[in-house]
Parts: sequence; structure tokens; C-alpha cells
Amino acid sequence: MNITILSAAPNSKATKSIIAAGEKRNHKMTVLDPAYLYLLVSDAVNGYDRIYDGWQSGNKPIRINAKNVDAVISRIGKNLSYGVSVLQHFKENLSIFTTQSPEGIKTASDKLLSIQKISKAKIKVPKTVIADNGVHVDWMLEQVGGLPAIAKMLNGSQGIGVFPLESKLQTKAMLESFYKSKTKVLLQQMIDGEAKDIRAIVIDNEVVTAMERTAPKDDIRSNISLGGTGKKIELSEADKDICIRSANACGLQVAGVDIMKNKEGQSFILEVNSNYGYSIEQITGVDISTPLIKYCEKNVSKNSTKNNDETIYTGLTKEELILKNRNIRLLIKSKNYNF
Repeated sequence: MNITILSAAPNSKATKSIIAAGEKRNHKMTVLDPAYLYLLVSDAVNGYDRIYDGWQSGNKPIRINAKNVDAVISRIGKNLSYGVSVLQHFKENLSIFTTQSPEGIKTASDKLLSIQKISKAKIKVPKTVIADNGVHVDWMLEQVGGLPAIAKMLNGSQGIGVFPLESKLQTKAMLESFYKSKTKVLLQQMIDGEAKDIRAIVIDNEVVTAMERTAPKDDIRSNISLGGTGKKIELSEADKDICIRSANACGLQVAGVDIMKNKEGQSFILEVNSNYGYSIEQITGVDISTPLIKYCEKNVSKNSTKNNDETIYTGLTKEELILKNRNIRLLIKSKNYNF
């Protein structure tokens, strides 16, 4: 198969791992940065919508031959809005299988929308309250069980935009500052998980692996990117079930799902991540890319006439194609990659 990875970071752990897993299974892997892609919407009722690649393509971008793209693996984090538009074009306009849906990525990126959908699916989440102009702070705190509590920006990631609240004075000042700056935040019950949570990777209705993360000293955020530590754990069948159902509730078949357990052992879903980190692969020793490739294989038509000798690019001479592929490989292997 010809598999395209949508990623702004070809040199990341995730992209390298997915490329290696795909090539090991004899697939042709191509990395495209959404920022360099042009979307053409045709005026013809029968379609003819197209995508062009503008990275190192000379005087004009090069058309991507949609007939020779079997599947698209999305790793969209940076520039999410446009990245989702590109994914939409591949999935809906060009009818190519994608491992994630545009709607699922948008849902997961919005903490309020995702927690609403998870709660609707009858899955336990922390008590949460939000208002467009939250002036009734005492009442809001009462709804989430009082202090201490958590304030979260709606679109934060990797622990950024998460604020512990310990006093009424601090809470009122912080919420007032957010509301005056038109920054939406939600107020949430603080679950006493002893500075630990769980990250599970869900792919195609299965939990591939899970790790317990512990926050660094003097912090409540357990994200590995912020200095947290992790270890491999085995989830109960009940926890696996709520992870899979939470991902599905957000419209995702591929996701990282975060759980926190209180002192009584009750599990709460904290959030669903569409662009989960790859440190879990090193920490648990579990390959999380091969299941992703297998998910593509499962969903690509068995009657497809595509083959690995075909290029995704249209209109290039053999010499131009060799140069293009070489430049892409050099970019991915470069230790100093930076757009």
C-alpha cells in the first residue's frame, strides 16, 4: 500500500516509528506537512477536487495523485484548524481512508465538547462547570465540590493551560482575568489521584497499551513532556471498556485516553487526545505503530489496483521524482529539522 502520514514533524518519534512500522510491512510511506498543501475545490459537480504539495516543488506545487494514496495517518497537532481541513479533503472530497475523522480531531481538541460527549455516553467524568461570563464564582465552586479545584483552558495540551485552584481569592482573580481576556476556561472537580493518572492508547476498538504517569515533585500534572515519569500497567476490562467508549464518543478510532482514579478506586475520564505522544512506546516497550498500519490494511479495499511502485505525485519526470524522494528522506533523517 501507499500510506501518507500528515505531520508537521517528520523527525518526531511518532513519525519515525510509523514509517518504520509501515516499511517493515512492505508499504510505501510518504510524509506530507499540511502547511505546504494546497486544496483545490472544483466547480464540477462530478468532483475533480485535488490536493497539491508545495514543499520544494519549484515554480508551482505538484499535484498529489489521489488514486495512488491508499490511506492517510493523521498526526495533526500544530496548525490544527488547517490540518483538519486537509484531512477533510483527503477523507471526504477524495474518498481516501483516514485513521481519524476530522470531526473527531476537532471534538478531542475542545475539552468542553469532548467531556460533554463522553458524559452523554454514560461514562464517569469529573464534575465540570463553565460559563461565558462566570460571575457567580462561589456557586461555580460549589457545583464542583469546592476547593481545591482545577481550571482548564478549552484547547490546552500537554498539561499547558491547566491551573490548580486552592483559594477563593486566587480563583476569583484567575477567572476574572480569563473572562476579561475572552479566554474560555472550565472549572472542574479536582480528583485526588495522588498525582497519578493513566494514559491508554486505543486503536480500532482495542487498548494497545497503557501506562501510569506520576507528576514531578510540587506539580499535579503528570504529562511526560513536563517531567512526569511513567510505567507500564495492565488495565482492567472495565477500564479498557470506558477508554474505547470514550474514544468512540468523540468520534475517534485512534486516540490517547487519560484516566484518573480516586482513592476509592473509581475511574474518571479526564480527556481524549487525537495527537497523543509517543513516549509511551519507549516506556512500555509496546509497538503502537504496527496496530495503526494494520488498521489501515484492514480498511483499504482488497480490490485496490494500487501498488507500491506508483508515486503519489503526478506530472514529475523520473529524475524529478528521484530528487523529490531523496529530499524528503534527507529531511526526515536530518537532526536539525525545523520549519
